[in-house]
Amino acid sequence: MANTTATVTEYMTLLARSKLLDSAGVTALRQNWTGSDADLDGFRKYLVASRHLTEYQAVMLQRGHVDGFVIGGYVIVDRIGRGQSAGVYRALHRSGQVVALKVLPGSRAKNQQTLSRFQREGRLLTQLNHPNIVRAYQLGREGDVNFIAMEHLEGETLDEVLSRRKKLPWAEAARIATQALQGLQHLHEKRMVHRDVTPANLMLVPARAAGLPDNTLRATVKVLDVGLGRELFDDTDRTTPTTAITQEGAILGTPDYLAPEQARDARDADIRADVYSVGCVLYHALAGRPPFKSDSVIVQMARHATAQPESLSKQTPDVPDGLVRAVETMLAKDPAARFQSPAEAARAIHPFLPTDAAPPTESRVVPSYKAFLATEAEIDLEANGNLRPAVATPKPVKSGTVPLPKLRQAEEVNVELILDPPAPIPPPVLTIHKTKRTVIFPPTRRDWLYFAGGCGLTLAAVGLGFGLAQLARRKPRPEE
Repeated sequence: MANTTATVTEYMTLLARSKLLDSAGVTALRQNWTGSDADLDGFRKYLVASRHLTEYQAVMLQRGHVDGFVIGGYVIVDRIGRGQSAGVYRALHRSGQVVALKVLPGSRAKNQQTLSRFQREGRLLTQLNHPNIVRAYQLGREGDVNFIAMEHLEGETLDEVLSRRKKLPWAEAARIATQALQGLQHLHEKRMVHRDVTPANLMLVPARAAGLPDNTLRATVKVLDVGLGRELFDDTDRTTPTTAITQEGAILGTPDYLAPEQARDARDADIRADVYSVGCVLYHALAGRPPFKSDSVIVQMARHATAQPESLSKQTPDVPDGLVRAVETMLAKDPAARFQSPAEAARAIHPFLPTDAAPPTESRVVPSYKAFLATEAEIDLEANGNLRPAVATPKPVKSGTVPLPKLRQAEEVNVELILDPPAPIPPPVLTIHKTKRTVIFPPTRRDWLYFAGGCGLTLAAVGLGFGLAQLARRKPRPEE
């Protein structure tokens, strides 16, 4: 457990160990400080005011923490939030790129299931590149710490906007829904489903500047928490370890925006469940409340499955009939009656978009950070997760690379998972290494029949031999 520092001298020792400043910088700071050695609070404030440290860094150092400020070339600047298993931090790469760094500490990574889910999330997110989806730049590891470097967003969620404004003009609401659908279409094309589309998972960036009208017409919608969703797998793969990871906590989603089929079995929910959720979000933005509001989750799920929401035309008469019909189609109970893709739903809403709104903007990436990602962001999971330079073709291996064969139940092989870094990432290649192996096949029904037949023939032969031996030894009887 870290010990709280009490003097400036002790603090400087920790600062030198933290690697936030080099030794020359630490020495210069000590020489420039004119206060007393006991005025630690004043010294800490001086470091923050002079921008040598952030408030978060200064406080953590004062508490005695010196490790974990620099991870994989990223300097932790501030804490953004804390999840169930990982912390999220604002970090600065040496190239100058600001990122949101999602960190899984070594203590959490000891749980193999937690580590597998974290790595799976990173692999999925790094495949995505769309202006309406929060980007992930890099999945990496340093020591026993795993991390995902993601796009850092500064704005407010739609949930915060609706809490302040209650409802939105129909053109503004249609624009937000359309951008969300465009992002989800990108997921759909990657064979992914989000499963938790809510106002809290739609970020509007940048934040509205002071003095400007309170609207979202200049903001870009970013779909968040894509890692909560799942990749689509064939039915035959549902018993594999990879799919089992995605099915933990299968009932995902917020009851206010949950599709009926997703409530029954989240594993069967496809992209049309996300279309339903966007319909609920759009209804909320237009009516000022979700379609079915209740304190009981069971009641909400039942209403999603059986009830019809109050007509938008009665609540907001100014909403065009065509937009009302589009929302009603998105909220159809039967997935087959909805729009069959986010793109189809977006086309239905398109006529109602505002004409003076800004288009979505791409994420800003520093050129030197792009160069870093292009040369160093390929992940080698077999080499302890360390980064290695990207190459145009996979590295040659002694045994070559082949598609995954169909293996017998007890056949033992060693496999190496290699991911190519450019977006979109192609399907993984499995490399089969030549190795000695012991193959033990379980006996089949035919094997048991052959065994039983062999035993019967053996017993018959033994019995016949025994009988012949007895006849040969038998003495002839004297004639009467």
